[in-house]
Amino acid sequence: MAMPNHLTLDRFQKLCQIPSKATTMEVLDYLVKSGIGQLSDGSVLFSSKDKLNTILLAMNEGCDPERLSEKIQWNDFELFTSQLIESAGYSIERNVVFTKPRIQIDVIGFYRKIALLIDCKHWMKIHGFDIGKFSSNQIRRAEIFIDKRKDIESAIPIIVTLHAHDCNFFDGVPIVPISKFKEFLQNLPFYLDRLHLVQNNLISNTAGNK
Repeated sequence: MAMPNHLTLDRFQKLCQIPSKATTMEVLDYLVKSGIGQLSDGSVLFSSKDKLNTILLAMNEGCDPERLSEKIQWNDFELFTSQLIESAGYSIERNVVFTKPRIQIDVIGFYRKIALLIDCKHWMKIHGFDIGKFSSNQIRRAEIFIDKRKDIESAIPIIVTLHAHDCNFFDGVPIVPISKFKEFLQNLPFYLDRLHLVQNNLISNTAGNK
């Protein structure tokens, strides 16, 4: 689904292999009414997040998530996740790398002195993979991050997936489908007692001694 951001209706029809212009217009009308794309002077305009929105729409219509996950790249998924975090009022950093030991964190959302450490896995199903391993790895990244970033009070490791399922917690690490991630962010305070919170002991001890 390598769709350009701006293309003619004929080009859209050809790329999507739609047999007729009438069907093309029906498809575009459905997408626009679903909040995806804009029609303008015989052309269609797509934003950077429309690609993943189309994937999620197709999933809701019953398309196979396994096949759909092959249509997006990891950076598409990270971008969409970042946009959701920003819309919730967080500042963000992407692809943060530390050395000694070397770790990479896909997306970090910052709100005051709290950091959400996001591991984006658009290909991962909640079943069939070693969830314990991924959760443990993300907790370890959070521990290293807190050690490196002395200005942060606490870090919350989170895994975001493409595949739809109920929000699950493994060792305190939430496994959240992207379709429910915005809702998860809005309700984050209600999950605090279930989350694996990695705290900066230096800051905690300093606050306690005042």
